[in-house]
Amino acid sequence: MDPSHQRVYSAAQCYDVAFGFRDIAAECDTLARLAMRHGAGAPRAVLELAAGPARHAREWARRGVTATALDASPAMCEHALACAARDGVALQAVVADRVDFALDARFDLAVMLMDSSSYLLSNTAILGHLDCVARHLLDGGLYVLEMSHPRSTFGLGSTTESEWTAKADGLRVHTCWGAVGNAFDPVTQIDEVTVTMTR
Repeated sequence: MDPSHQRVYSAAQCYDVAFGFRDIAAECDTLARLAMRHGAGAPRAVLELAAGPARHAREWARRGVTATALDASPAMCEHALACAARDGVALQAVVADRVDFALDARFDLAVMLMDSSSYLLSNTAILGHLDCVARHLLDGGLYVLEMSHPRSTFGLGSTTESEWTAKADGLRVHTCWGAVGNAFDPVTQIDEVTVTMTR
């Protein structure tokens, strides 16, 4: 991860506010239905990868599910634990690389959301990640990836907003995801994205 990304993801509270617009409860309802239909049944243990502020893991914990959040950013894990403590829910947060991690637990459901898989920039990284996740799933466990729509990736129109303002917890955060001059290489499918968050 390059230094500019480290700066974005170290601003955990601002990031949490910026992406707080999602309907986390509804998304967890959908994930639960997917686990019932395609996995081992109602999740009892959930792993959120590249969890950031761990909003999904915190929601699972509120529902009485054993929830673990894994993220490479210590600031994100600290923020997630502080939010869980404030809400009175039990959460485990682990600082680790999503490509190579070892936990003393297995999960019915693992999720990596918000197109976080786009940071896996080589076949080696992708395969290493998938192997690592597979080792942490129980028999019949389910892994769900949320990815961006190809239309957005290939510049054929956007399915999401790239600039927005959010307010919460006494903060007002303006976010720009992308900037004029950012390049996309259609061969490697690597996208250069400039991200700014101002408060």
